[in-house]
Amino acid sequence: MQHQGNESAAGDGHRTIPRPTPAEFRKLVSGPQENIIRAMDVSQPVFEEFKKILRDQAVMMLDCERFIHEQVPDIWAIYLDWAREELASFLSKYTDAQWPVELYIEHYLSKKTYAKRHAFRAKITKLRPAPKTVRVKSSASERGASLPPAPGGPPPPYEDHDFVQPHATNDDNVTVENFLKTVNPDISHFLPAFEELGISSEADLVVVRSWAPGVRKDFFERELMGKMSALQIQALNIKLGEMN
Repeated sequence: MQHQGNESAAGDGHRTIPRPTPAEFRKLVSGPQENIIRAMDVSQPVFEEFKKILRDQAVMMLDCERFIHEQVPDIWAIYLDWAREELASFLSKYTDAQWPVELYIEHYLSKKTYAKRHAFRAKITKLRPAPKTVRVKSSASERGASLPPAPGGPPPPYEDHDFVQPHATNDDNVTVENFLKTVNPDISHFLPAFEELGISSEADLVVVRSWAPGVRKDFFERELMGKMSALQIQALNIKLGEMN
């Protein structure tokens, strides 16, 4: 990368730009790209070249549909080693010679992964069946002894009420958790991971159950491998296939 002006290490003092504090780092990860440019103290064109180099290699080495903490640690370490070597001159002005790489890649993966999972949740929500309702009739005189007595003559008219079937009011998390407990081996401790994927109710499980077994297996391997073992994923896929 070519550097200009303040984008190169200072001539006689090897001026270095310190790593942001943990709190500042988190704000930069979740904030706009312009904040990262200011923290790195580079121009827009230099930053664009920097991020293109990082992204082109990330596509080949990292899983760009997962957050940074979900990457395989050894592969992430190899990626950082590559970046330090490839961009050694550019990174020399930063303390530890790697925090801009960590910062931008975490920012990039977070945005990309959030967008993908939000789209999945939206799709799941759209496919959820609407709650079934049962219409029943109840006499106004049966709703409580404290009501004034009905006047003489014909009985009061019946009133219609909508009642959601009891199963629709159950705690969805408990429903999913109970299902995960029936998998052999028990994988109920992975409930938070399923919620991250938008699978938080029995209706969501029914949607996933409707997919072909191969599609389910590919989906869970892509999204959960690294958290769950191959055995656990296979057991989950089989249990979904047994759902009524």
